Amino acid sequence: FPTRTLTIAEWQLIVPGCGWGVAGAALGTLFAFVSVALPLAYFAIFRSSILAWKLDVERFVWRWQYVWNAVKIGAPMALQYLLMNGAQLVSTMIVAPLGNVAIAAHSFGITAESLCYMPGYGISEAATTLVGQSVGADRRDLHRSFAWMTVLMGMAVMAFMGIIMYIFAPEMIEAFAEPFFAAAIVAYSVCVGAGDTLKPSFINLGSMWLVRLTLAYALASHYGLRGVWFAMAVELSFRGLMFIFYLYRHLRQKKA
Repeated sequence: FPTRTLTIAEWQLIVPGCGWGVAGAALGTLFAFVSVALPLAYFAIFRSSILAWKLDVERFVWRWQYVWNAVKIGAPMALQYLLMNGAQLVSTMIVAPLGNVAIAAHSFGITAESLCYMPGYGISEAATTLVGQSVGADRRDLHRSFAWMTVLMGMAVMAFMGIIMYIFAPEMIEAFAEPFFAAAIVAYSVCVGAGDTLKPSFINLGSMWLVRLTLAYALASHYGLRGVWFAMAVELSFRGLMFIFYLYRHLRQKKA
């Protein structure tokens, strides 16, 4: 924003600004990431009781098996995040011809929906940790228990949040898809904890590009923003069911 004067009751307050517009907002986001990344890196390298470099008793040596495992796990995730962000851009391109009001409503609706799915992402982080520790300890019983416990917990929490969202904003039809969205979020994190990222990444990408974007493009011209959000609800439900089925087969094979 540019430098401006705000009037509060009888008081006038001059708020300084640069007037950089969208570029200024982008720089603000950049500085926010940096201000978080640097303290975290400092803590991990120098202060952590587990990760600090000073705890090393042997000279660092590259272990290429570890590097290969990291690439095998991380590469599908990196590609997935890249293409999923691309899908978000395409989704915005589908909404853009509907007008400024539709774009603003779409953006605001996604922000409001985040109140529902943020608890799911919190549970998913716990799922990755618990399942990863269980797999590392070769405790398949704990692996299965933590997997289903976190998935069901995430579905329950986001179902409750979906009910709250529907009560206060019944126009947001995506509220009905929140339990399945939770299943997709948490089940994917369970797979990450188990070191299985390739097929789950394909599920995410296939569902987003082949179901959501295709259906949104087909419905937007006839039903406007409602059609786009209906496509989102259908796709999230489909993705959640796919992950539940995949997780069931994965854990069943591990049990065998």
